[in-house]
Parts: sequence; structure tokens; C-alpha cells
Amino acid sequence: MIRSTSSRTFLVRTAAAVLIAGAFLGAGMAPAVAAPVTSATSAVGIQMLDADGGTVQAPAPLSEWSSGGTVETSLAATTDVYKLNTTRTNGLAARAASDGAQSSIDSGLFQLRDRVPVAFTGLRASCGTDGSTSIGFDSLTVDGKDVLDSSKLAAGYTVALPSSPTWGSTKLIVGERTVDRGRVQVTALRIEAEAGWSEIWRVRLGIAACTPATSAAPALVSGVSVTAPNGAVLVAGAPRVDAEGSAQAQNVRSAGSASSATDVSVAHAADGSSTVRVGSFRQVPDTSSVGEYMWSALRVSGLGLAVAADGSSRVTFSDTGSAVFANGVWINTGTDLYTGLAPDGSARVRVHLNERVPQPDGSIVITALRYEDLTGTYPSVSLGTVRWSAVASPEPTPQPTPTPTTSLPPRYAFAVDATGPSAIAPAFVADRDAAQQTMPTAVADSRDAVASDGYAGQIALRGIDTESSAAASEVTVSDVTLYPGTALAVSLTDVHLAVTAAGTELTTGGGTVAGHRIEAGPIPANTRLTAPGRSAVVTLNAQSASGAAQTVVAVDVDDRRGLGAHVRVGVVTADAPSPAPQPDPTVPTSPLPGEPGAPVASAPSELSPGPIAQGDAAPAAAAADHLPVTGADASGAPALAVAAMGAVTAGAALVAWARRRRIRRG
Repeated sequence: MIRSTSSRTFLVRTAAAVLIAGAFLGAGMAPAVAAPVTSATSAVGIQMLDADGGTVQAPAPLSEWSSGGTVETSLAATTDVYKLNTTRTNGLAARAASDGAQSSIDSGLFQLRDRVPVAFTGLRASCGTDGSTSIGFDSLTVDGKDVLDSSKLAAGYTVALPSSPTWGSTKLIVGERTVDRGRVQVTALRIEAEAGWSEIWRVRLGIAACTPATSAAPALVSGVSVTAPNGAVLVAGAPRVDAEGSAQAQNVRSAGSASSATDVSVAHAADGSSTVRVGSFRQVPDTSSVGEYMWSALRVSGLGLAVAADGSSRVTFSDTGSAVFANGVWINTGTDLYTGLAPDGSARVRVHLNERVPQPDGSIVITALRYEDLTGTYPSVSLGTVRWSAVASPEPTPQPTPTPTTSLPPRYAFAVDATGPSAIAPAFVADRDAAQQTMPTAVADSRDAVASDGYAGQIALRGIDTESSAAASEVTVSDVTLYPGTALAVSLTDVHLAVTAAGTELTTGGGTVAGHRIEAGPIPANTRLTAPGRSAVVTLNAQSASGAAQTVVAVDVDDRRGLGAHVRVGVVTADAPSPAPQPDPTVPTSPLPGEPGAPVASAPSELSPGPIAQGDAAPAAAAADHLPVTGADASGAPALAVAAMGAVTAGAALVAWARRRRIRRG
């Protein structure tokens, strides 16, 4: 009776989690998370999570090192946190330093409810900045029986505990190793119960992580890279070029593993463009007759990567229907992320396509395909990697500084415009030279002025004020929110753009842009920010000129290669904004705001809502310009999108016309 009652609660939670995760993954999206600052080395004694992934025991003791002296922490003991669950340890220590990290626990006893006890002594885990790892136990028992196999510690192994009729299966993972972009993490012991079911889902004991201190300089362009679960490099980017030129390899094979590639070529041109071609790649750990169809197999055919001089990238396959085989299936290559699940619902395989990772030096590492085995059993693979950097422009000939004038050329200042799925006509336009304003300007009380894309919920501005005169053009927005909950999310306060004869200045009250923290104060011109794995670029204080005509944009979100969207917030420009189309008086009016079916917006004559996906990656159809698509023919989609946009814009204009007619009658 206990199980049937609790099962309803947990099944509802689990179903909701699966549906939400499926919705994101089905659209090729993942929830946006700001990238944390990663220490060079770190060590943790114990960490525990509950059935829903919440924290039962935060990582403790925790030592993290980035610079300076050695960091050492300790904890005398941990005790039980739930009734009928034993979670006890003694003598925990963690050390992190420039040469590596170590974690140790003198003894431990764990018995999850209705399961057999797990006990150990002398647990040790360590990693070095040279890529080495080590795990050790003095003893390890399950229900009093010795399960320590020292010969398997280097590779790691799993021990299944007797299944509980109430709480399901539980297993021990002994000697777990993972590698993520060169950072090696080792966990001495992981106790894993059923997610969404067991009161305590996961216990990790003895964790050490290290980023290698030195490594070979990354290639400018490389073909195949393979890394073992223990961090050992099996194929170090072959073939490769580090300057203008090309290289080919008929066969690329790693020693001691089942990884091989054929017909691999790489090239880099003088203009900064690069290409990679991989005829085929195979990693089939199981050498049985059905090995190539097992979940552990990775097979890729006809892969191409083209990176243009401007940094835009495109991945192609010779046959999209049978291009990438992973997790036992031919996966959809029309998305930029595939996550394969194990039978128990846990993530087992991850494949990134057209991955873009900004580097501290301003370059971007672009990888056509990156494969991860999340179980830590089989090697990780990268196919087609390019390190792109902007080609330096020649120094311009110094020109005499013109004497500032007290008068500016005619300029328009407006709060926002957007094209793409969430379209907004230029809103709150201030025209310096207009005898009669043809578009709404800011209201008297700027705290009441708002602009948004309505129910789509992707674009929202509050506290708007725009001004334009012969002396200055200014735009002020108290709060800017764009694409919340995605990797491109923008959240800024007190945005103020001023263009005068003396120059241009953008200041903000601070916030975040695409996971990057923005401090309060002035923003340098043309500050470019990107989100990992995305082609979109967010530019703050974007400045451009065409002859004497200058355009300045406070926040410019350009995702035309991904979602097909372009959003500008805070614009001062010499180009007259395009007004919303005027309604046909012979056509019946649309509902007014507040009536059923009306969009939500402060200035309906200017705004036209449109849906946009809640995530940081483009759906397969929208991503067609940089990744091949599979499945149904979508050749008619652009025409449908244009038709839909026209309908939305016309509807917004009709709302404005209806309002004006009612005002006249009143």
C-alpha cells in the first residue's frame, strides 16, 4: 500500500520532468544556465541528492584551487539525514593545489531504506594536472561480502545491489572517471538508486577534478580527436594544420581502442576560412556480430564542416538519413544537440552538432560533431574542429579629428524593433524634424511605458523614454528582458543611450547577457557576447556608419542564422523606421485590448506578437541554414512564415485603427 501511494506522487513528478525535458530536447534545446567559474583543481568528500535531484548533503568538505597556496578542508563526520536511511562517514579530508587534488574518507556506512548495507574503509581519490588519476580502498563490502576488485579500479566497474520491492534497483559505480573538454574528474564511489523513486537518489564519495596545466597547442584545424575515459589522448587531432594549407589522411586509427576514420581532410585559407571532411568514422567497442548496432557504437558517414571567414559555420552530411548512429539509433541531425537515454531514463549519450565554444582569448572553437559517453565507459570523440579568430584588419590611416559641432544631423530614436518569430515594429519613435509625429513617443510618466511581443513572452521593455533633438538623441529603458530562460537571455536595468555631438555613451545598471555578468557603468563600443553552442551574437553599444549616417544600438541580438530573429533595443539612427502598415477601413476591426483574442501590448499599433521557442537552440526547420534537416519536406515553410508575419502585422495595425475610431466617436 505504501508503494502504490508513493508511486502516484513520484510518477507524476517523473512524468512531468520527462515531458519538460522531452519538449526541450525535441526542439534541440537545453535550459539556459550561466557558466560558472571553474577552478583549476577541486576535491569533495561527499555529496547526496534526493529523488528529485535536490540537495540532501551539499558537497563537503570542499576545496577549490585557482591560484595561490594549497587549499585544505576537513570534516569530522556526517550522520543520518533521513529516518530508516544510514548515511554515515568519518574522517573526511579534501585538498586542492597547483599540482592536483585529493579526497579521502577514513570510513563509511550507507544503507538506503530497505536495501543492504554498503561499507568501506580507506577511500581515496586523486587527480593530477598531468592528467593522471588514482582510486583506492582499504576495504569495500556489500551486505558484509567483499566486492573490492583492485584489478578493475583503473577502468572502473559496477556492482548491482539486490533490488528492493519498494524502492527498486540500486547499484554501486566503483572508480568512475569522466572527461569534459580536457577537465578530468574521478569519483571513488557512487551509490545510484532509481531517480524519482528512492528517497536518496545519488551519493558520491571521494571526488577529485583537475584541469591539465599544460597541453599541446590546439590545432587551427583538425580532423579526428579521441580521448579515453581516464583522460588519455588516443588521437590528438589528426590530420591537422596550424597555418594556411591543407592535410589529408586516408586512415586515422587509435592504438588500443576501436576508433578509426577514413578519408579525412582539413584545410585553412588565407582569408580565414576553413573546411573539414570526414568520409567515415567508426567506434564499435563490442566486436560481436551485432556490435555496430549496440548503444555503445558510434558511426558517422559523410561529415563536412565549412567555416567562413566571418566565423559562420555550417555542418553537412552526404546522406542525412543515415549520417550519425549513436545510442543504438540513427539520430536526427537537424538539431544541434541529441541526448540518448538508457532504459532507466538516465542520460547515456550526448552528441553535439556545430558546437561553438567562445575562448578567453576571443577566439571560438567550432566542432562539427562532439560525442560524449556519459557513463564514462567509452572514449569521447570530436570530428572536425576549427579554432576561428577574426582576421585582423589593417590599421586605418589616422585622420584629423573633426571639430565637434553643436548640431547633429536628423536622427530618429526609438525603444525597440524586432524581426523574426516575435516581430515588433519600431516602438516609441522620437523624430527630431517631424512637424507632427507619425508614431507614438514615450508617455509623460516613463514608468508606465512598456513594449513587448505580447503572449510570446520573449521581449519585454519597461520604463521607456525616447528623445531626439538637434543637440542630442537619447533612449532610456528601465528594464530590458529578452528570451528569458534561454542561453541568449538578456536582463539589464537602467539602459541609457545618448548620442551627442561630442560622442556616444551607453551605460547600464548591470545585469546578465547570454550568461555573462555585466557590471553597472559604461559599456565599450561594439562589445560582442556569445552563448556556448549558439551562432547568435549579442552586441552591446553596437555602432556602425554608412557615409555620414550613423546607427547606434544599445542591445543588438542577431540570431538570423539560428532562429531567424533580430532584436534591437535602444536605437538611434539616421534611417527612418518603417511604420506599421495602415489598416484598410473596409475590413472589420480586430478586438481591442482587453477583449477576447486581443494581443497584450502597451502600443498595439506598433507591436505584433509572435511565438518563439523557449530555449537556446533552433528547431530543426529554423536551423536549416546551418545544419541539414531530416524528415518531411519543409520547402514551403519560408512562404508560410512570411504570410503569417504579414497577418500578425496587419492585425496589430487594425487594433490601432479601431482604437483611434472609438476615440473619435467618444
